[in-house]
Amino acid sequence: CYHCKLNMREGDPAVYAERAGYDKLWHPRCFVCCTCNELLVDMIYFWKNGNLYCGRHYCDSERPRCAGCDELIFSNEYTLAEGQNWHLKHFCCFDCDCVLAGITYLTVNDKPVCKSCYMKNHAVV
Repeated sequence: CYHCKLNMREGDPAVYAERAGYDKLWHPRCFVCCTCNELLVDMIYFWKNGNLYCGRHYCDSERPRCAGCDELIFSNEYTLAEGQNWHLKHFCCFDCDCVLAGITYLTVNDKPVCKSCYMKNHAVV
């Protein structure tokens, strides 16, 4: 088995993945996504750099995913903030919803807040 490295016994079911090549076989329970371990036997699978992927994690390896909407980001313009990728319009002030990409912001309880909302709602007077 390509995954667990145990011998395949004669007569046992085996999974063959054409995209991986003719020399690789898996036990049905071992044919899983390398990221989330989702069973891929009855699902569409992807093969990349010697690894099996479910659809979600293969796409994540190709394009960044927006932390705000959980959709893939296809635009060339997006922002990286708080250790995550965001569509420009989805990285917003938690208080007033103004877009924060490219401007100064602060965090309050791990939530981004624009400077003016911080001064108005959270700063000590």
